[in-house]
Amino acid sequence: MINKRKKEAEKMALNGIISIEVTRTLVQQTGMTPTELASHPELREEIQSQFCPNETLENCDKAERSAYRSTDGSCNNINHPEWGAAITPQPRYQPAQYDDEITSPRKNGKNGQPLPSTRLISNKLFRAAGDCTETDFTQTLMVMVWGQFIDHDIVSTPVTEGFGSPIKCCGEEVQDREDCFPIEIPTDDPHFTVSCMEFVRSAPAPPLDGCQPGPREQINQITSFIDGGVVYGDSRRAWLDLADSETGSMLVSDGDLLPAGGSCQTQDGDFCQQAGDHRVNVVPSLGGNHLMFLREHNRITDELRKVRPDWGTWRVFQEARKIVGALLQQVTYGEYLLTVLREEDLVKFNLKLRKRGFSSSYNASVNPAAKNVFNAAAFRFGHSQIPPTMAYLLQDYMTRVQVAPIESTFHDPHMLVTSGGQRVSDLARFVITSNGMKADSQFEGAVRDRMFADTHGHGFDLGALNIQRGRDHGLPAYNSWRTWCGLSVATSFSDLQDISEENRLNLADVYSDVDDIDVYAGGMAETPMTGASVGPLFSCIIGNQFRDLKDGDRYWYENQGKEGFSRAQLQEIRKVKLSKILCENLGVETVQPDVFHVPSPRNNWRRCDQLPGIDFSAWRSNSGSV
Repeated sequence: MINKRKKEAEKMALNGIISIEVTRTLVQQTGMTPTELASHPELREEIQSQFCPNETLENCDKAERSAYRSTDGSCNNINHPEWGAAITPQPRYQPAQYDDEITSPRKNGKNGQPLPSTRLISNKLFRAAGDCTETDFTQTLMVMVWGQFIDHDIVSTPVTEGFGSPIKCCGEEVQDREDCFPIEIPTDDPHFTVSCMEFVRSAPAPPLDGCQPGPREQINQITSFIDGGVVYGDSRRAWLDLADSETGSMLVSDGDLLPAGGSCQTQDGDFCQQAGDHRVNVVPSLGGNHLMFLREHNRITDELRKVRPDWGTWRVFQEARKIVGALLQQVTYGEYLLTVLREEDLVKFNLKLRKRGFSSSYNASVNPAAKNVFNAAAFRFGHSQIPPTMAYLLQDYMTRVQVAPIESTFHDPHMLVTSGGQRVSDLARFVITSNGMKADSQFEGAVRDRMFADTHGHGFDLGALNIQRGRDHGLPAYNSWRTWCGLSVATSFSDLQDISEENRLNLADVYSDVDDIDVYAGGMAETPMTGASVGPLFSCIIGNQFRDLKDGDRYWYENQGKEGFSRAQLQEIRKVKLSKILCENLGVETVQPDVFHVPSPRNNWRRCDQLPGIDFSAWRSNSGSV
């Protein structure tokens, strides 16, 4: 359910398979490398004529004149319509490093010997004492929850699918398929009794424009922009399924909850939720953010209809969508990233928001698309922030009830939808006041051993899966990324900078050579920098990616022109923090202004009506900069 493939991605996956086979054949017949093939003009022309003979550049004239984003993110960049659009290959900061230079996962180390099992690495590096990661005494659970929510707004990587049934890479029904890349479980594993952990490779995408030879790429089946796709979806069909065509509001179910639909496991009287992203049911805290912004959209449409009775349904929907996208960008850059990166890195990567006036940061030469290493490694640091439990917190902000192990809530929306949604505010209080977990190399036992586990010794280990996904995607090793970021590079395990002595020994215990360390393992092993949640490497990758998302977005909310807002409207949006959005939509009455940090004398409780919100009278005149 997490890696579900959209129908629109199936054609690209098929083209990816064809591209791989063509590249393999040409390499065998010509003796050229994939890089040489891609730069050979006659071959490029021939392949273009064979596979994309009628390809024409998408016409972006209408999009260039529009104040609103396209449905699928196309034509955000007029000269490169595909940049950041849904159903496109994930670009890279560094070329892929496959064992065969074309498609084979990274399996062998520097000395030619097999790389260690990723479960073995996880057992050595990610196992926390008592299977419980350290608490962060300043941040709340909302840091983890928002990171997951925004990740689902900018990337969805589908896996290869079987014909009519899931691909099985382990057990009695194992299939001999190239898409299988199972994880070996050590014979002395402390939890699993089987020898193999399921792993199916990400669906392939052809390189670049899909009309050239080259190594395997992976698909992003949603838009890369922080644009509210997580609320609305990324296709016209999704909009028709989720929005009320008569009012411009989003459809709801009884109790003002998300509409029914999608896939999950349910208890008696519950229902699965449907949203702009199919992963809405993964955990109740994530579903809570989906619900918050669905309700926020509907609240905004009500306000817009009051000040603009002359607007039609479509205009109301689009303007509300535009405001929701702006709020998502503002919360991410103005609140969330302040918990992830140091102040100096926010400045270095141009991630600071303006307090007044317009931004001039848009750069048409920047590809905003979510990069492969960010998707498959760096932004997965949040898996170490997953808490051991979920619970309700009552109005006294002291009494916790119905405490549930986190694994029991997985793909079960019960905590949100039970009793007609009457416990939504109790769940929200728990998320914004409970201490988060530290982003470090120590993972909660549930995400290593108990998530998805069954009584036969099967299960999944998120840490191991993340390392394996990096190998599947051909991500270069840790030292290569240190070089790319301009950081010091180790020549021996004792020479590893930014990594504790304990973690150096753990890495040396499983890897044969320091150049073999996987990027995810090395990045998670780094000690977080003061004032940041992550170490230098992931700070670099995350900083670069969020700069691209901002500077490469023609519809960035601070930009001047029809793509943005008027000066007065922008100032109204700037008043809003996530705490106010939560107050308006999830039924809490008292909240700390910064919900990413625990209440304190400097972040003390406020009544919701004391927090500033948007005055929609700024929308009485036409949108656009003035």
